[in-house]
Amino acid sequence: MKKAKMILSLMLAVVMAFGISAAFAKVLEPDDDSYDHLAGATVNATVGEYNAEAKTLKVTLYDYDRYDDDKVAKLEAGDTILAGGQLYKIGEVKMLDGEKHFVCDEGEEIYFEKSYDGDDDLIARSIFDDRIFMHVVNELQLPVAEGIVLEDNSDPDLDAKPVITEGLENILKVKAEKEENSNGLNYYATKITLNENLEIVKIHQDFDVAQ
Repeated sequence: MKKAKMILSLMLAVVMAFGISAAFAKVLEPDDDSYDHLAGATVNATVGEYNAEAKTLKVTLYDYDRYDDDKVAKLEAGDTILAGGQLYKIGEVKMLDGEKHFVCDEGEEIYFEKSYDGDDDLIARSIFDDRIFMHVVNELQLPVAEGIVLEDNSDPDLDAKPVITEGLENILKVKAEKEENSNGLNYYATKITLNENLEIVKIHQDFDVAQ
């Protein structure tokens, strides 16, 4: 009997210790730029299909293409720019409102400006639709937070208020409608916010010229 009580006490101690450690659990991310600082971050992402069995959403993460200011200043006709995963050969460099524009052989026209996120490098934009060139960072299956919300600010009317959808079930319905009638939750106009456990707590969508 005494031995049984000792075993029970030991089991309870193990359970309590596990509970305490779980309460202070942290997410270990690989030491790699493609994962760096994802916990608690807001990133551009295409939100894909939901895996009901794993209870995760497939997300493809994107970041701006970034360029060194000094290297951009040295670009000239004949050089090539890698932007958005494609190569663009510069056919002509012209000035427009005091800003360099690189007219490429493929018909694209690119200009550079400072990024909006505090980074010192430059980002590249297309003159035709003002889109920022981005690249894929990673593709992940991420869990959904219990209180997940979709903040839809895609109405082109600047005075329109964002439409808030709460709960995964309702969000999946809206997502399906968007995929049927437009380009869905596409990375260019969509961002996801993650908590410290890498759960998706919010999906935010802005207006997209291609929607």
